[in-house]
Amino acid sequence: MNLNKRKAKFIGTALQNKTLILVFVAAVVPTTIIALCLYYLIFNMLAWQLGIPEAIAYNLVPVARKVNLIILIALPVTLFVIWFMALELSHRIAGPLYRLEKEINERIEGKKSGPIQLREKDELKALADKINKLIIK
Repeated sequence: MNLNKRKAKFIGTALQNKTLILVFVAAVVPTTIIALCLYYLIFNMLAWQLGIPEAIAYNLVPVARKVNLIILIALPVTLFVIWFMALELSHRIAGPLYRLEKEINERIEGKKSGPIQLREKDELKALADKINKLIIK
């Protein structure tokens, strides 16, 4: 078995689902709030402060349309990038935990013996090393 790469990024455990949603929401909600505030400040406050003479409104509407177009294009890309980063982070936490549970179950059932092997960069490598010390004793 190749220990260097897991085949699937999404393993579907409850921990990964919760982590994925938490990271995604934690990134999207503040970003959305800031974007809406900036949008409001730029257009509504500017228009209100200037009293919206027709010449300014005439120039402000095309700018607002361009900003809206940029937002409509950038939003799906940004959401995809945030989702991918959240998936990667949740995978790096939930993947080793899933593997650790699977390895412990195999030892309990007598299907395997010896130390548990995780990848060097896995987040729970230190825990696996301590469990291996326990297994050796």
